Amino acid sequence: AKGRGDKAQDAISRVEEQILATNPVLESFGNAKTTRNDNSSRFGKFLEIRFNERHAIEAAFIRTYLLERSRLVYQPATERNYHIFYQLLAGADAEMRAELGLDKGSGSADAWAEFHYTKQGGAGQIAGVDDAKEFGHTAAALGVIGVDAQQQRQIHALLAALLHVGNIEITGASERVGAGIDADDSAYARAVELLQVDGALLSKWLTKRQIVTRSEKIVSNMTRAQALVVRDAVAKFVYAHLFEWLVRTINAALANGSDAGAPAAAFIGVLDIYGFEHFAHNSFEQFCINYANEKLQQNFNRHVFKLEQEEYTREQLENWTFVDFQDNQPCIDLIEGKLGILALLDEECRLQQGSDANFAEKLYKQFAPAGPRPAADAPAAFFRKPRFGAAEFTVRHYAHDVAYAADGFIDKNKDTVPDELQNVLRASRGPLLPQLLQAEPSAPAAGRLGVRAARKPTLGAVFKHSLASLMETIEATESHYIRCIKPNDAKQAWRFDAPMVLAQLRACGVLETIRISCAGYPSRLPIPDFIHRYRILLPGPAARPAAEMSLDAFRALAARILAAAFDQPDRAQVGLSKVFFRAGMLALVEKQRVERLNAAATAIQALVRCYQQRALFLRTRRAVRTLQTLARGLLARRQLRLLRDTRAATRIQAVARGFLARTQFRATARAIVALQARVRGVQARARFASMRREHAATRIQRGVRGFQARTQCRRELRLITRMQARLRQRLARRLIEKRKEEARSAAHFQQVTYQLEGKLMALTRQLDESQSRAAQLSEKLRLAHAESQQLRDSQQATIQGALAELTARAELLQRDKDAADRACADLAARMAEAQAELEQARAQATTDKLAQDAQRAELEAKLQELELELQQSREQLADVRAQHQKQLLIQQQAPSAAAAAQEQASSIKRSETSRWHASAGLSATGYDMADSSASPSLRMAATPQQAQPRRPHSVDRARDAPASPTSAASKRATVGGDEGRSLAKMLSSLGGFGSNSNTGNASAAHASLGSTTIAEEDEDAFQLQSEDDVREMLEHDARLIDEVLMELIGDLQVPLPNLDAEYSPPDLLFPAHLIGLCVIKMFQYNLARRIDRLLMSTIARIQKKTAAFDSDYTSAFWLSNVFELLSIIKTSMTEHQSASQEYEESERAMNDGMQYLESLLSDIYFGWIKDMQKHFVKLIIPGVVESEALPGFTASDSGFFNRLMGTGPRESTVKIENVLSFFNHIWRTMEFYYVDLAIMRQIMSELLCIIGVTAFNNIIMRRNFCSWKRGMQIQYNLTRIEEWCKTHNVADSTRNLDRLLQLVKLLQLQKSTEQDIDIMFEVCDLLNPAQIKKLLSIYAVSDYENPIIGPVMNEVTRRASPTEKSDKMLLDTNDLSEQVLYLTARKVPAIETYIPPEFRMPRIRALVDSQTDMAYDDEDDEDMLAAHMDDYADYREGVVPAQEGY
Repeated sequence: AKGRGDKAQDAISRVEEQILATNPVLESFGNAKTTRNDNSSRFGKFLEIRFNERHAIEAAFIRTYLLERSRLVYQPATERNYHIFYQLLAGADAEMRAELGLDKGSGSADAWAEFHYTKQGGAGQIAGVDDAKEFGHTAAALGVIGVDAQQQRQIHALLAALLHVGNIEITGASERVGAGIDADDSAYARAVELLQVDGALLSKWLTKRQIVTRSEKIVSNMTRAQALVVRDAVAKFVYAHLFEWLVRTINAALANGSDAGAPAAAFIGVLDIYGFEHFAHNSFEQFCINYANEKLQQNFNRHVFKLEQEEYTREQLENWTFVDFQDNQPCIDLIEGKLGILALLDEECRLQQGSDANFAEKLYKQFAPAGPRPAADAPAAFFRKPRFGAAEFTVRHYAHDVAYAADGFIDKNKDTVPDELQNVLRASRGPLLPQLLQAEPSAPAAGRLGVRAARKPTLGAVFKHSLASLMETIEATESHYIRCIKPNDAKQAWRFDAPMVLAQLRACGVLETIRISCAGYPSRLPIPDFIHRYRILLPGPAARPAAEMSLDAFRALAARILAAAFDQPDRAQVGLSKVFFRAGMLALVEKQRVERLNAAATAIQALVRCYQQRALFLRTRRAVRTLQTLARGLLARRQLRLLRDTRAATRIQAVARGFLARTQFRATARAIVALQARVRGVQARARFASMRREHAATRIQRGVRGFQARTQCRRELRLITRMQARLRQRLARRLIEKRKEEARSAAHFQQVTYQLEGKLMALTRQLDESQSRAAQLSEKLRLAHAESQQLRDSQQATIQGALAELTARAELLQRDKDAADRACADLAARMAEAQAELEQARAQATTDKLAQDAQRAELEAKLQELELELQQSREQLADVRAQHQKQLLIQQQAPSAAAAAQEQASSIKRSETSRWHASAGLSATGYDMADSSASPSLRMAATPQQAQPRRPHSVDRARDAPASPTSAASKRATVGGDEGRSLAKMLSSLGGFGSNSNTGNASAAHASLGSTTIAEEDEDAFQLQSEDDVREMLEHDARLIDEVLMELIGDLQVPLPNLDAEYSPPDLLFPAHLIGLCVIKMFQYNLARRIDRLLMSTIARIQKKTAAFDSDYTSAFWLSNVFELLSIIKTSMTEHQSASQEYEESERAMNDGMQYLESLLSDIYFGWIKDMQKHFVKLIIPGVVESEALPGFTASDSGFFNRLMGTGPRESTVKIENVLSFFNHIWRTMEFYYVDLAIMRQIMSELLCIIGVTAFNNIIMRRNFCSWKRGMQIQYNLTRIEEWCKTHNVADSTRNLDRLLQLVKLLQLQKSTEQDIDIMFEVCDLLNPAQIKKLLSIYAVSDYENPIIGPVMNEVTRRASPTEKSDKMLLDTNDLSEQVLYLTARKVPAIETYIPPEFRMPRIRALVDSQTDMAYDDEDDEDMLAAHMDDYADYREGVVPAQEGY
């Protein structure tokens, strides 16, 4: 117990030492010399000393108020900056001065004159104060409160940096040039070094400012004056945070392990705050100081005057007269009223163009209007306007009238530093500066528009709030006041200025306090407590009060006690409920009570002590006898135990010695055996390790030798291969030269081509015969299966009939049993024979199938070889044709402009990549369609027969629900105006697009047979040898459109998202590119009618395909392809420049087609959104509103009816995860089908709008959703949705989601006072007053919330009444039928000509092949020939070169 007490005493002593050490620290950093005080406190301090149950100090906490930041950058004449700067300059040693850059001037005594922040007052020293010695005291005190030496050096570096910041020179001759900082400024370099920040950024944001608009950030220059203000603001910002960090460090040291928020058993609070200030120039700091003194004076008046005299009057004391005093409540209302000085100052600070002059004008209009003088007790009576036009105002304080200059009020109240400079300071590499600024909230990002950033509270509002908290603390405690009286203004000792002291006593109300103390009753007790304590002064049993006594009887009894205690009646009085005493009289009564109790206690003590001594003697005698008995028995038992132990020890020794001998022998034997085992094990392991090393060395040698041999072999193979390649190249060049000479005759190559084509047709016929034979064998196998099944059925029927007959005639036909058995045996034999024949037929069919497969594989191999030779012959033939044309052109020597252009386009080398792409695009479209700098398109396989097998287009086969084309086309208007109605009329006028006319029937019949006909056609029949063939097919071949409608649209199976397969854009957008290729080629040949028919047929078929909207995959696939087709056509029309009017009809057809494609795109887009909306609306209320994903905030939505019926709230089965899963499904589906990003974001924006409207309307119309906990749950769910939107860069353009967020915020705000109404209307600016009134009227107040009182609802009703009739309660739903889809087609750089191998489209494939062949040109160039030979070699080895896309 003694150790614990010493430890507690040591801990308490440590706390006391730390409390004492806080004074020099806070004085150094917060006190300064002024004109009236050499150690004036420039901040307010409240020290709370806590005591435990034993009334010992256990902890302490300090709170500070309004540090005078402006003193850091400006000091009036004869005044100083904060003491710490002068202490650092005087007390730092030479090493620290050199390190911090403070070694300026002739010595440490006048070092303060070298810095701008310390020399402005002109007084760097205080008489009788040694700053160097004080610096040592400050360092020691910092060590006591827990700031180690390393942290102190960091603090010193930060203080030195602030001094160097003040010496930074800002240049700038005029406003146009702007402010700047010299790069060789030593003060700037030293400040950057000590702050450890980015010097370039610090210099930039000290001289420039950034203005953030909705769309951009504007950086502008500042003037020199503005830059100086920003420089001083940075210094004040850093020093204020350093001071706050010191206070936090002190509180952490003084806490002694306790929590500052936990209630204390008892505490003493010492408030050391600045006194009333009145200078020649008074600014915002003096205004706040005098405001705090007004509040403290009001508390003093209330405590001393009001409460004291009101209690005398309430108790009806006789012969009491009131003492008059000055009430300063109107002055306080003038400052902190609803429209007071602080409120008007905050309002002006919130304005973008707010200024000090406007603030002064608002004060004049509010408190000094023209008219009659205000009443004496009105707040305006304490305000005075200056007689002249200066921007200042006068407040009549309790002590003196003070004139305040309005200049600087706005900037000091805002107390802001640019966010860019804050970010530069937070990015400091030093350990202390980021720690100081970590509590400062970071500036909000300017990413999302429409979301208002949280407004930082002004300095005046923060000071008002902290002062209100201080007054609550003072009101809750028993206050004592210490008035500091200044004896003279000269700061001289032993000089007393009587008039000055008298004026201070009168202003502070001390004289009235003395009068009340002389005439009043400072001590008082309630009458029951007085009687209970002092009734002992009355003799006899009558002094005890009865339980049924009345109040008058109690008062009479108290009067008797006072009469017995005092001879003079004016020393105390009896009030209605208390007994009042003059000063010192209560102690006299207590003394009489103590004397009476002492006399009674003496008599009682005599009797009690006699009884205690007698009882002690009797207990002692009994104890002595008991001890004697026990001692004698103990000695006898000890003797007996000694005899027994001696005998037992002898026997134990004998047994133990024998056991030890045996144990020693066994241990020796085990040690010898273990030693032998260890030695033998070491020897065996050594032998094993040697064997392992030899084995490993053998394997390593084998591997190294093998590696060397393989390396040598690979090197030789590479050399041989390179030699062979060089040799083969030389032979190939010779072969090419030889073939060039032979190729001059085109007839020779044409004959070779015809022979190869004949061989190919013969092989094709053989393949068809093999296929027909395989079909015959399959038919035979099917017939055999059918016959076998028939035999089985007949046998089963016979057996069942025989069994039935035998069962019915069992007893009568017993003798026929043998005959029936023989019949069954015959049937079994027949069945076995049939089974054998069936197995023989199967074996024969399998053998024939294997032979057929082998023969088919052999034919296909031969077919591939022939195709390779045919392709080679085609290339050589093209080379010969090009050479022949070139020779003809050279002979003519006068080519036309068109012929020259065509020759230039056809003579582009295959090896030049950029010219190859341009040539491919020109030959495909007739004009330069792609930008020359665009990246090449993705590459596909050269020919379907030689390419590797691609992924099967697995399909989600959409249900072809019958739908009229006109119904989807006439639903809504699109960008083009009445294109929807025009499209409906054209579709109804065209034949073969779903109508019931004869032409439509014929077209439908042709379409039903189209796929079979196309599949059976030979691809070689549609080879296009020239431009004339291409034009003939595009203009007259009707099956080309059938191929587009059937293969690319009608029978196309939409690929489904699959994790095992990865699809590129050409894999999914090939229908749009192939249709676009056909349209562009038709436009090139000026085929207007064919363009109309192809586009209208395509639009009608796609519209029928997507009319049902029964699959998200189908809708997304065709939405992406229609947009891609529209972009292709628009790109071609944009780049096309027609020089004549012959393309007028084609241009009209293209423009009409683009309008109808826009209408189709709009139909698919809005139809899909409507279909999604039907499913998505079912998830909004249970997933967003009713889902309770946030733990610990379960909302109880059961109303009175549910409680009456015994049904509680049910948990929603749909969670917010279901909504997010729906979003992910739609987003990934659109990503998979490469839907344009603008369309994806617009679709997700529509879904967000649906969430905002649906959830908002349901919450505002249902009472069970309007509660605080439900608001927390909804806000958590909306936060999940916002996170998803930020991740996918999606925003709600209608702001309906923002309205929902503000509604949820309204449910969480306080609603108990009228001040809360202003906050509600400010935060919820998107909600109209009628909606706020509706929500408050149905809001369900929880048990822990304050109820919504009547005045609050009345105020809300008053605000909502002017616009209640015009405001809408519910949000308007998003009507899709009235919306217009605005999209910009993208520029398509090149057309992809990829065709999936499984598609049999001979005409489209021939069109693609013809464009590819026309893009090649063969000149007499060695590099080009080498490239062709390399491609040919790769081709023969199985490497297929990629085909370039258009």
